Amino acid sequence: MAGPFSLRYLHLFVKERSAGAFILSRDGKSADFVGKSADDVAAALGRFTRSPYRYFWFAYVSSPDEATRLEQTWRHRYTPTDNGLASRNSHAEHWQCTIAGCAACALTQTRR
Repeated sequence: MAGPFSLRYLHLFVKERSAGAFILSRDGKSADFVGKSADDVAAALGRFTRSPYRYFWFAYVSSPDEATRLEQTWRHRYTPTDNGLASRNSHAEHWQCTIAGCAACALTQTRR
């Protein structure tokens, strides 16, 4: 994971078109939002340039499934304040939460 970087200068740090995951922050110290992109993490981050977030971390990955796994890992590790319940994605049909007793993932499973 690289960062934190200023979201204003996104174009200087995220130059490849690739699947990836990212963390957004208002203060550069804590995770406020965790997200991913199946094919273009730079474009996904670009949608947040006019948001209250000022900083980001990111990582390129080699596949949409890996982006989903990394996003979920970071959601569990950093507990971002602006993410709702863990969501499932068409790229992650077979993804299973690895955190025993994860309430957010259990709720998501029962809603389908």
